[in-house]
Amino acid sequence: MAEKTEKATPKKLRDARKKGQVAKSQDFPSAFTFATSIFGVIAAGSYLYKNLASYIITTLKAIGTNIDLQNSAGAYLTEAITVIMMCSFPIVVIVAIVGILANFLIVGPMFSFQAMKFDLKKLNPVEGIKQKFKLKVLVELIKSVLKITGAALIIFFIIKSMLPQVVFSVKFPIIGSLTIMAAFLKKVAIQVGIFFLLIAIFDLAFQKKQFAKEMMMEKFEIKQEYKDTEGDPQIKGKRRELSREIAYSEGPSAAKRARAIITNPTHIAVALGFEEEKDPVPSILVMGKGPIAEKIIKIGIDNHIPVMRNVVLARQLFNIGHIGDYIPKDVYKSVAEVLKWLETMEEMPDVNVGIFQ
Repeated sequence: MAEKTEKATPKKLRDARKKGQVAKSQDFPSAFTFATSIFGVIAAGSYLYKNLASYIITTLKAIGTNIDLQNSAGAYLTEAITVIMMCSFPIVVIVAIVGILANFLIVGPMFSFQAMKFDLKKLNPVEGIKQKFKLKVLVELIKSVLKITGAALIIFFIIKSMLPQVVFSVKFPIIGSLTIMAAFLKKVAIQVGIFFLLIAIFDLAFQKKQFAKEMMMEKFEIKQEYKDTEGDPQIKGKRRELSREIAYSEGPSAAKRARAIITNPTHIAVALGFEEEKDPVPSILVMGKGPIAEKIIKIGIDNHIPVMRNVVLARQLFNIGHIGDYIPKDVYKSVAEVLKWLETMEEMPDVNVGIFQ
């Protein structure tokens, strides 16, 4: 298979985006929302303390009075829900906005119906096993272990540094103990949040690099893309028609100009032409079955053209290809492997002669 050495074209990136394929990090938005929730709680500390403390004190005072719980339970429950909503709603809204903005900054505006389509391949157990051994899955596993280990170590060292204060807090009034506990939780939340943010930034950089690598293209893919997207369709159609006429008029003798001949092994023969400087992808010069295939093979051997046996590829080219046309996209990878093998053989002339003559 030919190496993918070229950066993805804007068209390929646009097509991938339509399918919902973009560079994205799940950790980046979640880390930012986590950090936002922490700093939101800290910033709104006095507001939360005022509302929660007021409700708790009022409730505790009511315990010692003669109240009708059967009639007043509903009122206390309603008040509790109101207080919880008043305390949590502003933070939830801010966190939601930050989460949306974080995703927007990474991938931009995007909505893809293709990504939502049901795909039976996703239920294929063999594909599922392959996915488990991909680099991305390994990175996710390492990242998860790193996050758990890192968070545990941070908590351990904070406990170790604050242990004397925690021990002495048993002698303090309740408010003193709560103050120390609040300071401990605040320190843990801030340091763990910063740690998660750092991991998220590294993960985003990795995901972007990995996506760019996955989107890389082969040279003839870029040439074919340009061929498909540029130029007058009528002119391209006339050129193809002319190429077919020339190919049909030449008959099997067109195999003299072939780069390689793919066989099945004697029933089908397909002669492929390819000039790297001129052609975006290989084209089918001539093909045939039975006696015509035998003649194509003989011409190839007489002219020292590589004759390669590939049953599947020969059938594909014969069934879906057309004389005078470029090879179909369905066989790009298979033909690329053939070209790569030919390049390797040409670098070893002694071996090449032994195989092709």
